[in-house]
Amino acid sequence: MRSKELADLAGVSVRTLRHYHAIGLLPEPARHANGYRDYGAEDLARVLRIKRLASLGFPLDQIGSMLDELDVAADGPCTATARLDELDAELAAEIERLEAQRALIAQIKHDHVAPDLPTRGGYLMNLMHDLKREAGYDVSAFEETYDRTALLLASHLYDDDEFAEMKEALVAIGERGLSDAMYAVGQRIDDLTPDASESERAALAEETVDVLLQMLDCFKPENWLRDYNAGEKIVLSYTRSAFNPAQNDVVERVEAAIGRHMYDLLDDSSKKALDPDATS
Repeated sequence: MRSKELADLAGVSVRTLRHYHAIGLLPEPARHANGYRDYGAEDLARVLRIKRLASLGFPLDQIGSMLDELDVAADGPCTATARLDELDAELAAEIERLEAQRALIAQIKHDHVAPDLPTRGGYLMNLMHDLKREAGYDVSAFEETYDRTALLLASHLYDDDEFAEMKEALVAIGERGLSDAMYAVGQRIDDLTPDASESERAALAEETVDVLLQMLDCFKPENWLRDYNAGEKIVLSYTRSAFNPAQNDVVERVEAAIGRHMYDLLDDSSKKALDPDATS
């Protein structure tokens, strides 16, 4: 029979037959005088065996040796059982992976978080934007993109402890009724022009600190006062890139002021660790 006949009988394509030949899985049959392949019943049987093993999940690069073992080994069925056990274990692991993936997809759908963000980052973005909307502010397209990128970076670069602090702070904003105040100063920072006066920047920094002091307990002094690690520097570089000089100045003043408050919360031994010249 010709290639097309064999392919039709086996339920595969002619291209599949050519691939089997190319990888040595299906031996070349004799050819007619005109050069066409002449397949027989044994060829059809081999293709059907290949198809069967492939349907069970065996990779093509293993099927050739498996067929040889089944054909020549006295303990062929035992060899097959060992192969099946190995395949079954692989499939069980794959099913477990797929079930975990499905559970994650279900969680993403349930929480309505962005699928391109790690779950914890998507959760925080929703929380941030919900709090802002509750305070009467819209979330612009720029903020959507900016926050998504910032949280994507933070999700991958921050450790669990750092990320937990971010979550605790956002939750506290809502629970303590700080949304209006927080987003009011945030909006004023967003609106700050590069030529803002010294007094305007100082006043805005002071107001922002007053709001943040109401959630100071959400942050660990040792995290706040240590040097930025590599991941934090990347996130900081991105978040600061959207600010003009006056806005960055306000943010730096706020960070410095909060840092001083954090330092005051440390016990004497911790202060000594940060500053050897500190007195008890």
